[in-house]
Amino acid sequence: MSSVRVRFAPSPTGWLHIGGVRVSLFNYLYAKKLGGKFLMRIEDTDTDRSEKQYTDDILSCLKWLGMESDEPVMYQSNRGAIYQKIADDLVAKGLAYRCFCTTEEVEKTREEMTKAGKKPMYARTCREKNYAAGAGPAGRTSFAIRAKFPLTGTTSFTDLIRGEISFQNTDLDDFVMIRSNGVPTYNFVVVVDDLEMKISHVIRGDDHINNTPKQVYIYDALKAEKPLFAHLPMILGEDKKKLSKRNGETSASAYRKEGFLPDGLLNFLVRLGWSHGDQEVFTMDEMIQAFGFDHVQVTGAVFNPEKLLWINGEHIKKATPEKLLGIIKEDFKFSYAGVSDSYVQALITHLQPKIKLLKELPDQLKTLCVPGAVRVDGSDLKWNKVPPQKAKIKEAIQEFYKDCSDVIAKHGKPSLIECGIGHDEINAKLHDIAEKYGLKLGEFTQPMRLFVTGQANCNIGLFDLLPIMPWDTVTARLSACLQS
Repeated sequence: MSSVRVRFAPSPTGWLHIGGVRVSLFNYLYAKKLGGKFLMRIEDTDTDRSEKQYTDDILSCLKWLGMESDEPVMYQSNRGAIYQKIADDLVAKGLAYRCFCTTEEVEKTREEMTKAGKKPMYARTCREKNYAAGAGPAGRTSFAIRAKFPLTGTTSFTDLIRGEISFQNTDLDDFVMIRSNGVPTYNFVVVVDDLEMKISHVIRGDDHINNTPKQVYIYDALKAEKPLFAHLPMILGEDKKKLSKRNGETSASAYRKEGFLPDGLLNFLVRLGWSHGDQEVFTMDEMIQAFGFDHVQVTGAVFNPEKLLWINGEHIKKATPEKLLGIIKEDFKFSYAGVSDSYVQALITHLQPKIKLLKELPDQLKTLCVPGAVRVDGSDLKWNKVPPQKAKIKEAIQEFYKDCSDVIAKHGKPSLIECGIGHDEINAKLHDIAEKYGLKLGEFTQPMRLFVTGQANCNIGLFDLLPIMPWDTVTARLSACLQS
């Protein structure tokens, strides 16, 4: 196989899991690094558990993450006749056989082996019977098709992460390829499909290592070239046990709803089991350029929720305000009227260094994107405790308002920033007025901040907000402050 072709092949029996996203990512990075193809296959042969909503979720999440298939998606549910023909051909060649044993008989034998201290396996009762279809013992007509696995020797393969891995054939079972109900099994169809898709590298979790010798047998039985294998380390919780919902296991769509950026989530996942020097924050292009299996670790990678938040915050800082605004409009249904996009983007510029999740933005922006005054509860303001002080503060606010209004009138602009008045000028002006009236700056700005922001805890400083807020809105809010 000359070109790199990899695939992500989830089963639509549940929402796309975060571990599946990481497997998809490692496949995607490897393909793009070497100019190859990233393909998708939906393994939906389990018709009892596969659901369209899960398929839709998988495809939607991968689109959100920017990892769509380079070719049309393959669906196993459309390929039953192909699997059956290949299985029948292997039976005809003596490389597989029909098994008429019932489930109860197979389980009974395995229980007996377990009690005898042996590895529970199929007893190979039908292996050498050469039963024809519909001609089983005692008139039985229902049968499975099993692989005729070698009874001696070893089955080996080279793993790009772990090196040579070998299995004694005596420890391997004559696994079922086609169940008695006609449904094909994973270890059979995965090989048939990978061959048709011309997959060059099978990159997946290390929970599949024990499946690999069974698949190697099918490749050999079909006289086909085997792909290269790479088995990724498991994701562990902070307790070093299998990841659970308590410590990070959840669906990709849930992370989207929480406000994680695709770049932030993928950056975190690539660092679970892979490293590139001391670098922690990567763009997608940087990940593609740096990726390779030589730096993938063998041991399990620990899921650290705090690090995920930190990395996401770093990507939020680097994103353009336009991009963040587009995301919260789509994912959080954030809307506004009466203010310009440029103003909202200016607000986001000040907020994005201070948040870790995009879901924080709509709440922060809500009162700032409403034209005019908003209702606030000023009962806890300190000036209420000293009426004479309150009167003095209002005089100071009135002077600040008049001076700024004169600037707006002189330049004929809708905001102070467009008149050349920014953070530093506001800072100096408020300090001067506070000193003139014998006030502490905090006493002076506390009521202004509450009424101008419309919220008790706003992540934009007053000195940053006053220059960019439309002056008509500042006027309405300072008037409400003075009338309180």
